[in-house]
This record gives sequence, C-alpha cells and structure tokens, in this order.
Amino acid sequence: MLDFALNIYTQFEDYIILVVTASALIFVASLLFTPFLVSKIPHDYFTNTKYHKLEIKHFGRLIVVVGRSALGLVLVLLGLVMLFTPGQGILAIIVGLFLMEFPGKKRLEREMIENEVTFKALNWMREKFKKPPFDR
Repeated sequence: MLDFALNIYTQFEDYIILVVTASALIFVASLLFTPFLVSKIPHDYFTNTKYHKLEIKHFGRLIVVVGRSALGLVLVLLGLVMLFTPGQGILAIIVGLFLMEFPGKKRLEREMIENEVTFKALNWMREKFKKPPFDR
C-alpha cells in the first residue's frame, strides 16, 4: 500500500506541488479578503429594502453590476475549492453570493443570516474592522 502511494506521488509530484501551492495561496487570500469584504456590507443590508432593488439607469451601473457579480462568482468558486482545501470556504461562498445578482437572492440571504452560527461569524469579522453588527 505504501509503495502504491509513493508511486502515485512520484508520478504526479508536479501536480501535487501545484495543488498544495494553490491551496496555500487561496487560504491566505481568504484570510485577508473575506473579512474585508464582509466589513464593506452595510450594517442594515438585511433590513433596508433599498439594497435589494436592482436599478440600471446607465451603462456604467451595468458595468459595476456585472463586475460585482463576476467577483461574487469567483468567490463562490474559490469557496467551493476551499471546502476541500484549507480556507474559509463557507464564508467565501456567502460573501460571493452577497455580491452576485440573481433571482431569489434576498430570500437566500435571509435564510443564511437567520442561522445563528453564520450571523455570529459575520459579525465577528465586522468587529475586526470596527464596523457595527448586522441588523436583522
């Protein structure tokens, strides 16, 4: 059995090193950027309806919405990777979903924020940036 594992390791050594390096970089990036992004969400995001109305009045706003959704999609994908590698996968997925625009987003956000563990984790991150806790 050990010979088999060593044989696999020698065959795929370059790929294993690449995956471990990428995993470490994603872990560090998630530690740095996830709390920062959570701190940028307004404290009344879940209670104020103005944050949930998508109004595109000019082309610049469309670019912002598409860019924010693209960043959210990247965070969701990285969060899925971090579920299997070191990192804050679930929180990255949550922040990514907050950034994206899609039907049913408000209902999904409400369900997530009603979870006490998620609520406490998000507010803990906000506290690190001296931001007030979320309203619910």
